[in-house]
Amino acid sequence: MKANVPYAVFYVTDNGRRLAQRIQALYPGARIMKFTSAGAVPELPLIWKESKGLIFIMATGIVVRTIAALLNDKRTDPAVVVLDENSEFAISLLSGHIGGANALAREIADYIGARAVITTASDVQGKLSLDLWAEEKNLFAEDAGKLKEISAKIVNGKTLRVFSELAFMPERVPAEFTIVDSAEQADVIISSRLLQSNVFFLRPRNLIAGIGCNRGTHKEEIASVVAEIMQDEKLSPHSIKSIASIDLKKDETGLLEYAQDNALIIAFFSAEELNLASSNNKLARSETVMAATGAAGVAEPAALLAARTVSDDYSLIVPKQKRGNVTLAIAKAEFIL
Repeated sequence: MKANVPYAVFYVTDNGRRLAQRIQALYPGARIMKFTSAGAVPELPLIWKESKGLIFIMATGIVVRTIAALLNDKRTDPAVVVLDENSEFAISLLSGHIGGANALAREIADYIGARAVITTASDVQGKLSLDLWAEEKNLFAEDAGKLKEISAKIVNGKTLRVFSELAFMPERVPAEFTIVDSAEQADVIISSRLLQSNVFFLRPRNLIAGIGCNRGTHKEEIASVVAEIMQDEKLSPHSIKSIASIDLKKDETGLLEYAQDNALIIAFFSAEELNLASSNNKLARSETVMAATGAAGVAEPAALLAARTVSDDYSLIVPKQKRGNVTLAIAKAEFIL
């Protein structure tokens, strides 16, 4: 999660420093740093990983040469905006949609009286940005290469045939979409299931993994079991929204590291909460788990409790399975697009 340094502002000249201070007033907590004559900023790789957005007050060429080696993926790279020191232009350089650089450039431009320079085709033409729409709807764009191809269809005025296992509010269906009745007809499939298709998938983040594990279980084993069971059940790991367990696992290093590595929210519930959920949902009781934790079960009730916080329409779709030191259950929380 990129939260340690929300924004970082880099400048070269005194005029740039004064503009950086103005921007810091807009974004309290933003870090201001001066480039040396060589343009070296030793902390930049770490700032790149931790920041939501980087703002450079200097020539665009300097910025391009500086960040080139840091580029990784449009889904994880921070927003990059370039300003001139006279406050005339705010250029969205990198991660315009998912990273938020377009919005950041517009916000800064409004604040300092500059002109936002946006070059993404969908914005220029006033058409749907599929990656931004997906992010707003809590959908994961699975294939960046196919995303580019599909987005090009929109820019070129074509309509996308969309098959969705999630319901749409009729008034919210984008004009660029034609809803179809089967996956075989689709250009885009919205589903958490692993289907045999070469089209573009958007994965709803609507699965919750309830996890129980023995003390000292390593994150690698947890990751392996989750991956194996998701594959066996024909479910996409990209649809996992969060994980849940008993509060006795709040200090379970492997579980915490697995959540951190996969940028997953983790929820913990008391034995009393788990027992109530087990009773209400008529879940199987484990005497072994009860003796160890005071809960009749962990994986299934934890998954259901966490799913209930997301949606009123939820269900257990994968009953608990134990493999090695890990027990896993999957709940699904429905939502409407």
